[in-house]
Amino acid sequence: MVVGGGPGGVLLTYLLARGGARVTLLESRHDFARRFRGDTLAPGVLEYLDTLGLARPLLDEVPHTRSDAFRWHTATRTWTLVDYRGASRRFPFYALIPQAEFLPWLADRARAHGATVLMGSRFSALRHDAAGRVCGVEYTVDADRHELDAALVVGADGRNSKVRAASGIAATELGASLDILWHAFPRRADDPSYSGLDLFGTPTGSVALLDQGDDWQLGWTIRAGSLADVRRRGVGALRDAAVGVLPWLAGRLDDLGDVSDLTLLPVRITTVERWTSPGLVLLGDAAHVVSPVGGNGINLAIADAADLANRLVGPLRRTPPDPAQLDDAAAGLEVARRPAVEREQQAQVRTERAAAARIDAGDPGPPPVLRSLARVPGFPRLAGRRNRVDVPAPVPVIAAGTP
Repeated sequence: MVVGGGPGGVLLTYLLARGGARVTLLESRHDFARRFRGDTLAPGVLEYLDTLGLARPLLDEVPHTRSDAFRWHTATRTWTLVDYRGASRRFPFYALIPQAEFLPWLADRARAHGATVLMGSRFSALRHDAAGRVCGVEYTVDADRHELDAALVVGADGRNSKVRAASGIAATELGASLDILWHAFPRRADDPSYSGLDLFGTPTGSVALLDQGDDWQLGWTIRAGSLADVRRRGVGALRDAAVGVLPWLAGRLDDLGDVSDLTLLPVRITTVERWTSPGLVLLGDAAHVVSPVGGNGINLAIADAADLANRLVGPLRRTPPDPAQLDDAAAGLEVARRPAVEREQQAQVRTERAAAARIDAGDPGPPPVLRSLARVPGFPRLAGRRNRVDVPAPVPVIAAGTP
């Protein structure tokens, strides 16, 4: 039983079904529409999907854009901080694929392997057996209450996980320093070309520009918790900041009448005391919320799902599954994945604090150390290889399945 139809939950559902296990996915919404959510698939993730026979069909069938670098721009110069062209021979780029396109595409393949996908099904409670082990869930469809037994419940329901809250597992904020205000607007044929992942520094923050194919996605970085101050200054200040670094936007943001027209992403970096309890395991943002810094929240969730599928598919194919084996598999996920996630989170805390300090100082450029390293021949490509996100290879029973 998987609760939550984000990238980690849908991929885990697909992998278990492909490996011959019985699996049900609960998703509270009636569709997979996601706006301003992580949509950057790393080169290592694309390589993993390729081992499953998925990468080529995904890139052929689903609209997307590709970015081969992350660049930081100021009024006077541009730094290429990360170059992905050496990160993979087959996929030397990040693929920007909206979740609204990626998730239904993958869910259809999970259904084709026998997975049950229940849309519009809201998790409401965990069920426990006489020994206190989680043994299923309660959920509602419209006003109707339902129960479902499960050998193992996987909480993959995001940063505000109801499964985590119901389990009593405590979450701790690690201290995010930034928030982001997002806006999307149509792309025109004569718009300039960029790397696809670009950041434009201003004296009052930064403006991110993501290439979404038919649309541009614009994100203003602000100090965490400063939305009230931004409202007082008004949306005109945000428009001016964007046009100041992207002059071709003049007149393109006139539809913004108020700050409330933007979508706020409160950036969080969160850890939990543990990822598991008997009969239950958390993955992705339910276990570890990461900052958008690096664009790897979706990729870490996918790596979690791949690792957990490898551990679970064998025990779940047995009739009946052995609870002790399932709990061992869940515990193994945390042992294997937690160190890498915590390294990423610690780096993000440092990066965000430095970015907030530069906002306070009115410095539009990247951190001084990155300015220096960007000048070192080969460093951007080294950074690209380190940021590729490696995913555990699928076990044979999963790898042998049809895409």
